[in-house]
Amino acid sequence: MVACINFHHPKIPHISPMVFLRRFSTFRPLAAKFLARTTVSPGLNAQVLAPADLKPKSVVFLSTPQNIPTVIENAINFYQIGNMQVLVAGVDSVVPNGNRNGISELWLDDYITFEDSVLLSAKDTVKPKQSDGINVVGAKTNWKNVDAALKLQLGSNCLEMSLANTIFSTNQLATLFYFQPPALQKQTGDPNMGEVLSNLTAILPPLEPSLETAVSSDRWTPLTEGEELVVTNCTGNLVRSINNGPAAKILENNSKLMGIASKETKVYVKVFRDNESKKYEVIAGGGGWGVKADLLAISPEAKMQVGDRLEFFMVTPEVRYADMSNTVVSNQFMFESLPEMSSYEMTLGSPQTIEHLFGCGSESGFVMDGVNHKSPGEVVRLAYQS
Repeated sequence: MVACINFHHPKIPHISPMVFLRRFSTFRPLAAKFLARTTVSPGLNAQVLAPADLKPKSVVFLSTPQNIPTVIENAINFYQIGNMQVLVAGVDSVVPNGNRNGISELWLDDYITFEDSVLLSAKDTVKPKQSDGINVVGAKTNWKNVDAALKLQLGSNCLEMSLANTIFSTNQLATLFYFQPPALQKQTGDPNMGEVLSNLTAILPPLEPSLETAVSSDRWTPLTEGEELVVTNCTGNLVRSINNGPAAKILENNSKLMGIASKETKVYVKVFRDNESKKYEVIAGGGGWGVKADLLAISPEAKMQVGDRLEFFMVTPEVRYADMSNTVVSNQFMFESLPEMSSYEMTLGSPQTIEHLFGCGSESGFVMDGVNHKSPGEVVRLAYQS
């Protein structure tokens, strides 16, 4: 199959084929050896270097929108000339700290398994405008978005990351595709190989070194610490009563929340059930939303049950919009829910490569192992020993 992604982006200057870089330290056999690497501000038409000592069979590229044309050119080279399996996804940012200009790479000496692919065309049903030779053809619908996501199965951990809108980089609302060597493609028979996708599950082989237990952090301020709050009446995502009283009163009577008195404050809730917890946003009800209803509306995907235990938290305006400033630490996979931006600022400067760091961020947040991480500034890390 000829590698041909119908992105209609401006012609990209030729990128020379694989340039090998000897940087990899070997690990034990039996599982897939890998190299993680992230480059911030890579520069126009940057060459992507393949690690020579690894002899990679597959690579994952996570790219911010302005770098996608270059990444596509490199991906085609690695597929056609290097006979490699290649996965490309357009993301809002790369790690660390929500960099809006970068490429994150994961090289493996084994193949990735792909499942549950959905064509972008199946979700984007609006036909593109046709150029009349005079007028410029822009986005299919002004500021239109599509629900696009990449799932990465990382050992026992499953990440679902929302993808970037790449309409101005590739003329597609999302950029997600993969190539496979002919022999592997013949074996798997994947019908959507080489197509632009809206959804895809990528199952990584067992890794060596293995990833440690996921560790998360957030910007939440406790509102009900030490209180025993139990749902006593609910329907779907609507909580009608807590401890047999109006649910909204829990927030309306909270001095910490009312002391801020700002509609810019976001409220979140942890729901505990059967020794597990999930996290959701409170989208309507008490606090900054007034007293016209006694109920609390939780994120639509929440399915509340009588007996659920609750803890409430807030994200204040000061931290909601604050830049991320995490210490840069190598030897980890890292995923971020980006702070909300009041204006767009692209990371500029000289190229900087961070070895042994892989990951990305999304303005819409992400889900890890069924738990939402969608509040501004949330981070999940999976460390490994080199």
